[in-house]
Amino acid sequence: MHNGSSCNNQLGLVELIRIGLIHSPSGRLLTSETFQGSLNVSGVSLKRKQIWTLYTESKNPTAFLLQNHLGNFLSADHNGKVTLISDKPGSEERFIIHFEPRASGEIALQSEKHGFYLQWTGTEMRCFSKEPVWWGMRLGMHPQIHLHSVHRSCFVRSANKESELRAVTKMPCSPKFLLWLQQLPLPPASGTDSSAYSKEVVARLSRVAIRTQSGRYLCADGSLVDSIEEASLFAISFKPGRLQLVMFQDMNGEYLTVGAGGVLKVKMGAREPRREEFFSIETPSNQSFVYPAVSHHSNQVLKAPTFELKGLTFSTAMEELEDHKNTIYQLEYVGGRGPDMADIVNAASTPLVDASSAAFSFDGTDEGATYLTTGLWRLRSQDRRLWQILPTGSAQLAPEDCAKDITFEILYVPSYMEEGANDACGAEAKGHMNIRGGVVFRTLGGATVCAKPLGAIGISDKRTDCANWQPSPAEVLHLLPLINRISIACYSPFACAFLAPAAGAAVRRSSVGATSTVDCTSCVPQQWLLRHLIAGTVQFFTKQTDRWMILTVTTQGNVTLTPSETGPDETEAEAGVGTGPNSETEFVIFMTSDKYALLRPLLSVGSGQRRPALLAANLQGGVKLDVSGTITPGCIWQI
Repeated sequence: MHNGSSCNNQLGLVELIRIGLIHSPSGRLLTSETFQGSLNVSGVSLKRKQIWTLYTESKNPTAFLLQNHLGNFLSADHNGKVTLISDKPGSEERFIIHFEPRASGEIALQSEKHGFYLQWTGTEMRCFSKEPVWWGMRLGMHPQIHLHSVHRSCFVRSANKESELRAVTKMPCSPKFLLWLQQLPLPPASGTDSSAYSKEVVARLSRVAIRTQSGRYLCADGSLVDSIEEASLFAISFKPGRLQLVMFQDMNGEYLTVGAGGVLKVKMGAREPRREEFFSIETPSNQSFVYPAVSHHSNQVLKAPTFELKGLTFSTAMEELEDHKNTIYQLEYVGGRGPDMADIVNAASTPLVDASSAAFSFDGTDEGATYLTTGLWRLRSQDRRLWQILPTGSAQLAPEDCAKDITFEILYVPSYMEEGANDACGAEAKGHMNIRGGVVFRTLGGATVCAKPLGAIGISDKRTDCANWQPSPAEVLHLLPLINRISIACYSPFACAFLAPAAGAAVRRSSVGATSTVDCTSCVPQQWLLRHLIAGTVQFFTKQTDRWMILTVTTQGNVTLTPSETGPDETEAEAGVGTGPNSETEFVIFMTSDKYALLRPLLSVGSGQRRPALLAANLQGGVKLDVSGTITPGCIWQI
């Protein structure tokens, strides 16, 4: 069984990156089989058995540990025997990674204790070579990142009308900071030819391109181009240490640096990395809008973006939300409570294990909790100040170095009863169920944040630890997550693939036009463009043959792509949405950490008892709606 992230933390291990290793000249990937810890070079794509997680030990960060999907560490003894048995690292599990000196992107793995290099002999893995044996390297991480200049303590963004990249800003606060690390796709498998790939091909498959959100690629001279070329491919390297540093080298072996004005370009003659050449890869930030579910001013349920968050009060200015930078807050994950999504995924370490799940009552039809606890979070303003709810109940923006009363639990409420509006005679109308749901912010002391009359933010008089607690409409807030993401890639760590249109899928005719299926089998990231709706939901778009297609679910639990007359850039009014739930195409994103999320469509599945569902992938890459009421590994997505 897999150790899980919590066990690795207890061992003092720090995760750096996930990679795959390409054998040259076969072009096959180093594969760790499920049973008996056997190793071979049979892999043709980067799936679960081909992914290796690199760790360093916090107390002795001079070498790397390679852990397979079962939680076992690669080990080499004095006779060169290579095994995958130990689930705790020792001296024989430590490897030094050497990077090919001509910046090809290839690496060699040397046993730190015995000094020999890892190699494939043709029949087995050995660690007995006195000379470096070079392996190609594939990245097994989510491709969407922030790139941080360590020396300047600034994040990289596209600038000067998408003509260059610059590192000049301390906080990533717009889509221009989102970058993609992209590698050329692996060629299709070609039989059993053991000499399929030349060294040059393996090297090219090992290098990475840095792509902007708008689809342009960084070149060595600092310019941005529209497609991948030799000058836009970089060898990525890293070294062990407490600081997780990465470097990029062009085809001449010169390092990417931050130059005058913060512009990223290769420094001529830079053959050894200095402080300006050090970068770190960061999880993209989650910028969000927050507003109350109920308007106290008009006693009407909120139907339009009439609330903005200024300071720590909700105002009723009618301007567009996105025009006001002081209404955008960054969600920062702290952790500590709720299901551990990484452990749920890691528990499913073999095809026979799909167990470790967290029960979750979606809509209150079962006994137990009617909300999902997602851990502890902080909310940071654009000027880096933090939400703070004092014990007295007052709210304010605290300085960025404040450490008290700034952490909140976020509870996702799948549905709640909205208050009815008063009619012309003053009689209160019957409320109705809001199936889009919302969130509740709960302080560490157990008090819930609520919207007071006249827009003030305070804490509720009710306690969440009392029996049969249900949030009142004043305690429910709408959270519009990921507004800094124009597009995302949805990666299933369970299927080890990306959600994408099914390759070669048959097009079906329906009442809405030609539809096609989706699956989770592709190792090539699929870019989904988002339309953010003011009610807190999103829609997913992609283009097929110059036509917009929208991700759609059916009452039978199927997931398809259907034609859309509008694209993601149209507003809700232009697209004709927003007046009511479009349950087949709207999804609620439950952020369960900074890396993991659940995707819930508004559509209820099946007949009889109303049961919302979660988008889920299985080990074979099929995608359906899961109505089990539990969070299984297939329900968890990296976005």
